[in-house]
Amino acid sequence: MPQVPILTENTAATLSMARPRARRCKRPDVIYFRRPSNQPHPIFFMDTLNQLNHGIRQSLSHYEAMTNSVQAMIEAFWLRVPYLVVSLLAFILFWLAARLFKTLSVKLLSRRLSNRMNLLLVLQRIGSALIVFGGFLVAMMIAIPDFTPAQLISTLGIGSVAVGFAFKDIFQNLLSGILLLLNEPFKIGDRIISGTFEGEVENIEIRATTLRTYDGRRIVIPNSQLFTSPVTVNTRGGLYRQSTVLTLPADLNADAVKQQIIRALQQQCGDIVSQPEIAVTALSDTTGTLELRWWAQGHTDNNLILDRVLTCVQPLLAQDDKQSGEENGA
Repeated sequence: MPQVPILTENTAATLSMARPRARRCKRPDVIYFRRPSNQPHPIFFMDTLNQLNHGIRQSLSHYEAMTNSVQAMIEAFWLRVPYLVVSLLAFILFWLAARLFKTLSVKLLSRRLSNRMNLLLVLQRIGSALIVFGGFLVAMMIAIPDFTPAQLISTLGIGSVAVGFAFKDIFQNLLSGILLLLNEPFKIGDRIISGTFEGEVENIEIRATTLRTYDGRRIVIPNSQLFTSPVTVNTRGGLYRQSTVLTLPADLNADAVKQQIIRALQQQCGDIVSQPEIAVTALSDTTGTLELRWWAQGHTDNNLILDRVLTCVQPLLAQDDKQSGEENGA
């Protein structure tokens, strides 16, 4: 026989406060009550609690995995520290060997290549660069056991197009520097003029050339620019022609003036100029134009030479002007 639910006074009071809506089922011995709409269902609390527990467990698992990975990385690093130290020492040894190669090459080849110092620079820099690159490969093979030079070559082969575009200017300057050092269009100590730059060659590197201007400034010019652009070279120890223009009254004796100027240059400026020449280039009713030419040393400052020449000539010009004025006054 089915049991009939017993409704006590407390239960009745509670139901009356909750204001339930009762409805009868087909079974007359059971009374069903509806839950008020403003009260959450107990199943909702259970689902929320389960989701919260799942999120906490998932966060803890992620944190634990991250901690384990960091610890594994730290342990792997400490295991690789001896290899890294050995690789660093190996690279330092190769670097010292490159420095020693430079020193020995200068001592052994400086006499044989006294007239080809640029070639000696090429041998020094290319040889030392190859030694340092070999040290880099050895250090990488020690630090990374799986690394091989073949892998590096294959990697460079795959990315050769990208590397070529990225380092186009660098490679162009390097190749131009090697060709300049081998062909020797100019040497260290020569005075050159390239575009708007003029100065003495202070150093020729594989990538760029350094000039020292007359006001003491250093100018670094890429080798590709020097290789592809016109360059005026005033070689150290060589002679080159200089000239200036002089204006005199037309009534003066041109032959006498020319002889006086040449004699003054030979006596007072013979240490910096040689073979002075002077010629009449233009005449008018009142003035005559003379062009004074001479040979000068290639390593001397143009402005300094011109100043010395004009200082020698200026008293003669002033004397001729004075004589011309006296004759005109008479």
